[in-house]
Amino acid sequence: MADPITLVQRIADHAERRGDAMALCEMNTAGGWLTTTWREYLEIVRAIGKGLLSFGLEPGDIVAQVSENRREWVWCQFGVMAAGGTIAPIYTTSTAEQTAYIVSHCAAKIAICDTSAQLDKFLDCQREGQADLDFIFTMDEVDVGSRARGLNVEVASLDVLIDRGRDGDDDELDRRIGAAELDDLALLVFTSGTTGLPKGAELTHRSIRALGDMFKATYSFAFKEQHRYISYLPLCHAAEQGFTNFVGLQTDSVTYFCRDLTKVRDYLVAVRPTIFFGVPRVWEKFEAVLRSKLAETTGLKARLAQWALDTELAAFELTMKTGEEQRSWQRVVANAVVLKNIRNALGLDALRAAGGGAAPMARSTLDFFASLGIPILEGFGMTETSAFATVQPLGRPRFGTVGKPLACGHDVVEVKIADDGEIMLRGTNMIRGYLHLPEKTAELYTDGWMHTGDLGSVDEDGYLSITGRKKDLIITAGGKNVAPAEIENHLQAIPGVGQAVVVGDRQRFLSALLVLDEEALPDLCAAADVKLASMAKLAQSEQVRQFIEERIEQDCNPKLARYQTIKRFEILDQPFSVEGGELTPTFKVKRNVVSDKYGDLISAIYDQ
Repeated sequence: MADPITLVQRIADHAERRGDAMALCEMNTAGGWLTTTWREYLEIVRAIGKGLLSFGLEPGDIVAQVSENRREWVWCQFGVMAAGGTIAPIYTTSTAEQTAYIVSHCAAKIAICDTSAQLDKFLDCQREGQADLDFIFTMDEVDVGSRARGLNVEVASLDVLIDRGRDGDDDELDRRIGAAELDDLALLVFTSGTTGLPKGAELTHRSIRALGDMFKATYSFAFKEQHRYISYLPLCHAAEQGFTNFVGLQTDSVTYFCRDLTKVRDYLVAVRPTIFFGVPRVWEKFEAVLRSKLAETTGLKARLAQWALDTELAAFELTMKTGEEQRSWQRVVANAVVLKNIRNALGLDALRAAGGGAAPMARSTLDFFASLGIPILEGFGMTETSAFATVQPLGRPRFGTVGKPLACGHDVVEVKIADDGEIMLRGTNMIRGYLHLPEKTAELYTDGWMHTGDLGSVDEDGYLSITGRKKDLIITAGGKNVAPAEIENHLQAIPGVGQAVVVGDRQRFLSALLVLDEEALPDLCAAADVKLASMAKLAQSEQVRQFIEERIEQDCNPKLARYQTIKRFEILDQPFSVEGGELTPTFKVKRNVVSDKYGDLISAIYDQ
């Protein structure tokens, strides 16, 4: 077929060229696999699209959708797109109020959800007059009972929608698919709302295609052959859309859907992905488990393991410095005898590329995985860049940076640093604006350049470094501007510390709120010479406190300017979480929530 404009057309292209090849996979409750071929993928997408036509979906309509990652998520996404509509994804962790805001803001008449609990949120919106839905379709079979009584909304299963569409109007669906233009709205992705209400970023077919082309060109080595990818971060997030759909549909891919984040390690072993992307918190969890297991080894085995880790890291660092792959007998032996076995046990032995992003990653974590032969290639991007803007180049990663701007032919990301240090971007993959928010859209761009809100610098070789967020800047009583990200990365490198938030705006000095990492507690207890106990008990331990204080003075503060050093800290007895409100669904800290929730504790620090 002609060069596809839309992602639906890409699915059709795959179905035409290799219809019997596997496209989507999901583990069932028995541990087996539910699969969808490319031909089946297209048939289901078309059936959903035709079903939506019969329920009155008009071109330009927006459909609210909430679900865990599963095959039905993308079936519905592209069924809506085929019918000329756009989905507005909602995080499963969103409250009823947040759900109501998005449904109302988008004027959605149709909603799709997976479970009974998510259905209740839509029904609550309808009951409170915060939504005007005509139809709700559920991916799971849900006993609606009397819950929708008197709400003037029809609830049916996704199977009903698909069955209705199988004999639907093919000509009208084909007309709508063919009518799509590059600058039409393709997908809404709502910002995570770390501050204020979420904004619906408008991604076009053009921005999505540019992102996919640039990413594929940069990492062509990873996509030469069929690749396997695990989709486990929320598909509401631009980065997950980027890998699962924007890049995945550009390439010969098989996507494995993992609904439960706690099952990711099981999926790694079962799938053995060739591409794996993780936000820092995911990699940190893996690191804590591995360090704990390595700490259990003794004698010759422990010395051999440490030698292998040191050998691989030294070789990798030389590769970063020279740009030439280092091949030595020591490195070959280290990998054959030790490191290969570790990667096999993790399920990461087939990796062609490991990615990181969404938030800064501690250098200690990057070094640790590089020592295992798994270099994590960090990138930088936002919802507003259709997921990514810069990535580490092939063969020349530079830790401490987020790589170089993406480029492919005429599609190029441009970067400049404003006078106040803000990173400004320009390129085809930028969004066209925010849905129904012209003032916010106007604030986003100045003379065609996008304001990222991030502070950074570009070195002489074109590598971009992120130093912090403009809104996160802490201004001390002495007038010093402090970006907390660097300090927090140093703190999180202390054994046993999982999360850190630096505070001290308008104060004489900086302090920190620390959260222990439950999976790293054995390491912490060994280092602090205390008996293993619960997180809550260890948070109150004077020995643990003394250990962390010593590490701050020895390993953290010496790397910082005097005005950046941590003078006081408190250890919290429970972790930050999505459920607790301190984290976004992709594990970014909501600083305003932390400041409010622990306001009394922060005040007490400075009242001492």
